[in-house]
Amino acid sequence: MRRRETRGQREPGRPGFVRLRRQGCCVALTHLADTSVLTRLKAAPVRQVLGELLSQRRVGRCGMSDLELGFSARNADEWDQINRAVRLFQQVTVQPEDYTRASGVQRALAEHGLKGRKVPDLLIAAVAERHALTVLHYDRDFELIADMTGQQHQWVVPRGTID
Repeated sequence: MRRRETRGQREPGRPGFVRLRRQGCCVALTHLADTSVLTRLKAAPVRQVLGELLSQRRVGRCGMSDLELGFSARNADEWDQINRAVRLFQQVTVQPEDYTRASGVQRALAEHGLKGRKVPDLLIAAVAERHALTVLHYDRDFELIADMTGQQHQWVVPRGTID
């Protein structure tokens, strides 16, 4: 019998608690990894942070990151390899209200002269905010977004220490 799995459903009244049905257990995600982290997996310090979170099943990703990663694939084999790798991270689904929230934050940033934040970053931040997850990133845009929303964010490693 095939296991039924539900991904990315927030449990009412429990911020940050995303129910994942897998043999009746529930996992509390704490972080949502941005593409800026997932593209830096070759850096040992990033692997160390992610390894710990992954071993505890506390870090997820959303479909927007999957699309961004797939965009960088040079061919179908590389796309398949990327797709297999991201499956290590629990998927948190994007909902229609996330687009609305991202648009509202984009407007608020523009009002403060901070236009030009990347659309995927706004959407990833909105998904994380809806689930009360900390955005794990290596991208200054999330500092600006968090300044506007008040949501939690964390540099995967200190800014400027890799690349």
